[in-house]
Amino acid sequence: MSAQNFEEVVLQRRSIRRYQTRDVPEAVITEILESARQAPSSMNGQPWCFVVVRDAETKRRISELKNRFCPAEKSSFLADFVSRAPVIVAVGVDQDRSFGRDLENGVLATAWLLLAAQDKGLGSVYLSAYQPHDRGLEVELGKLLRLPEGIRLVTLLPLGYPDETPPTKQLRPLAEMTHHEFFGE
Repeated sequence: MSAQNFEEVVLQRRSIRRYQTRDVPEAVITEILESARQAPSSMNGQPWCFVVVRDAETKRRISELKNRFCPAEKSSFLADFVSRAPVIVAVGVDQDRSFGRDLENGVLATAWLLLAAQDKGLGSVYLSAYQPHDRGLEVELGKLLRLPEGIRLVTLLPLGYPDETPPTKQLRPLAEMTHHEFFGE
């Protein structure tokens, strides 16, 4: 049973890049993955695969790959912190079960995972494992994690107990985003 209600979970979730050194129990990871497994998927293909990484050397190599393939416009957001997270969950999809919706299916499971982590008192941050015009990062991460052919890596989620409290998000007004019947109405 959740310690928070859904609205609290959604409103309190923030991108966390600093984690306490304490371990995340396997039972908590299992509960979070069980929640992610409930995400919607194209034609109910349930194409997800989750690789749970705890090994320090593998986490270091993931961090290095993220930095090496970091686009110039995001160079102020290096992934050094990833290696210090107690756990990284790599979210992939089986293309044979994804019905041409690899990205969407992976992102939906990732969203559920992020909210479940928040509900369990963990912090995380959404990290793409792909780049639309250069599959280099995805391919290299796939090799590192020994993903078989047909499994497409979509996201990486470092997980841990937060060691920071980010400020409240500044959001655009809902009225700027909402249109009724037609855009601009």
